[in-house]
Amino acid sequence: MKFENTKTVDDAVYYGTIEEPVARYLESHLKCLEEDYHIEFFLDKREENSAMCRLGIDFGDMDQDAKQEAYGVMQSLVPALLTYGRQQYIEMQLLSKKKLTMRDDPLTGLFTAEYMMDRAYVLNRAEIYPTTVIAVKLKHWRDTVKNLGKESGDILVQLTASILGKTAEKDYLIGRMEDDIFAILIPLVKQGETEKYLKRVDEECRMYKDSVVAPSLAMGITATSNKRDNVQEKIKEAMAQLPA
Repeated sequence: MKFENTKTVDDAVYYGTIEEPVARYLESHLKCLEEDYHIEFFLDKREENSAMCRLGIDFGDMDQDAKQEAYGVMQSLVPALLTYGRQQYIEMQLLSKKKLTMRDDPLTGLFTAEYMMDRAYVLNRAEIYPTTVIAVKLKHWRDTVKNLGKESGDILVQLTASILGKTAEKDYLIGRMEDDIFAILIPLVKQGETEKYLKRVDEECRMYKDSVVAPSLAMGITATSNKRDNVQEKIKEAMAQLPA
């Protein structure tokens, strides 16, 4: 996506105005759409000192049928994506000013279960799909607490949270749903992206295989495929796949 000042492009469609920082926050989402539909997003910044830009789509030299199909998808998806991006960006800015809030799990710094369900509602409302939902359970957390004590159990939870976070992209939403269960939401997931993320998680876990406190994870995976699928229900479905 072009972020520099851009003049009007032939065969371009504009979707209102957007704050430049929000556009940068949504860059990975927009890049996915560019690759899938062979289009190019650009920002038309009319005033030098303004943070507001017009978001445009350059359809290039695609044929009329392909352009009509891409236009139809963008017409419904882009406005919803911009609404979602603004809300996420604002909340990210608020969280950066206060490290720990009611949205944060005190032990891990991840989102709480209640806040994750709220984020799932936002994804539903904004009609953001496909979204992958991954539920993660620490297999031997209760045994660790029983045999090594609560402190060791807390260390195991914190280590797992760190691994899930460091291997995630910036737009992933990660929360602690129960003592030993986590959930990850991947909005607008690309083909193969879930598998790549799980591979990175597995590689990080392997680094601790000889440690006294080593994470061993069980996973449940679901996904939304259309706007009628409910992300909150998909979280519950993924968690139901986990062993007791």
